[in-house]
Amino acid sequence: MHLTTQEIPVQNLEIGMYVSRLDVPWVQTPFPIQGFRITKQDELDLLAHYCNKVYVDQFLSIVDVKSGLQLTSKLGKQTSSSIDPKTARLIKEKARFKPRTETYEVSSKLKKEIKSAQNMYQQVMTQMSALYRDMEQNGYLNVSEVRQASTKMVKSIIKNPNALAWLCRIGINNETLHQQGIRSAVWGWIFARHLGLSERDLRDIGTALLLAPIGKCKLEKELLFGQHSSQEVEAYRQHVELTLEETNKMFSSSHQVNYILSSYCERNNGTGYPKQLVGNRIPFLARVAGIADYYEQLINPYPGADALTPVEAISHLYNSRGSLFQPELIEEFIQAVGIYPTGSLVKLSNESVAIVVEQPEKSRLRPRVAILKDSNHVALEKPKMVCLADDP
Repeated sequence: MHLTTQEIPVQNLEIGMYVSRLDVPWVQTPFPIQGFRITKQDELDLLAHYCNKVYVDQFLSIVDVKSGLQLTSKLGKQTSSSIDPKTARLIKEKARFKPRTETYEVSSKLKKEIKSAQNMYQQVMTQMSALYRDMEQNGYLNVSEVRQASTKMVKSIIKNPNALAWLCRIGINNETLHQQGIRSAVWGWIFARHLGLSERDLRDIGTALLLAPIGKCKLEKELLFGQHSSQEVEAYRQHVELTLEETNKMFSSSHQVNYILSSYCERNNGTGYPKQLVGNRIPFLARVAGIADYYEQLINPYPGADALTPVEAISHLYNSRGSLFQPELIEEFIQAVGIYPTGSLVKLSNESVAIVVEQPEKSRLRPRVAILKDSNHVALEKPKMVCLADDP
């Protein structure tokens, strides 16, 4: 938590306080993800509807935050007792992992894998675009083709996870749902690979995340951007059931894929949907897929919301551990994706600007980068490759 940030129950908030973090996902509320200053009573009422507590930045607030803190100390026992004891125990329960069945080694150099992955990525993008167009026009989606696309991309992830991660970052385009689904699937595959899950599990996680936008295609378009009322948030949450309605019609969709789809929007503290499952009651593969999808929503949100940088998104996830997601899983995800994911723009200590091109598994904090601008911010004619592990 930031040094100037304090946790305050919603009943103690005042107009003028600056809310920097919620106890529920920003994407499930109508509030701007970058934080906001409370300016009217309606915002206090909405915060009370969505949250139990929020985090207020004293520095950015224009009123004294201490009064809220004093009330917090008086009401501490009441706040903690408001959670059912069984739910509190489940939230704190250590994450149970599926046993590691594989140890994947990088078997293809990044440059070589990017060439083959790029062609496949474009093919899958075109294929998914056509599939979703058919879904919107004819109400039918060929799941077998989605599983084939998932299988192809899993093979690339296994060889070298950096290639598709690179393509996700340099090819950002938020115009269509299927593109966001593909990027979510890539983060899911990278995470599942890191956890040593089987190829079947990787394929099913990817297939579920590729299929996840089906229900969103059936929503009113206004629900996919801008701020929403509580009724609109409830309407948006129907996308999970709408997706399952379609996949249950398709004989080729597997039970495990539907199991993931039914629970990937659940959250560790029971604030997710549709069943408000808690902790380990959420299926393990759904927990893996949920973190990957949430991360993608942070760095590539729907129109009308500000995107976080990968570093900011990782920080947000880290601050969400223990509430939205189990701490052990968040720590594993950060190890899988890295603090500076492949394709991220970074500023080096000498003020030069570079792009992360590869993350050695044993030195993720010192990745291989391509310097694009020198310390005077003058663009280089040819990017300079530097491995920070060798030349920190």
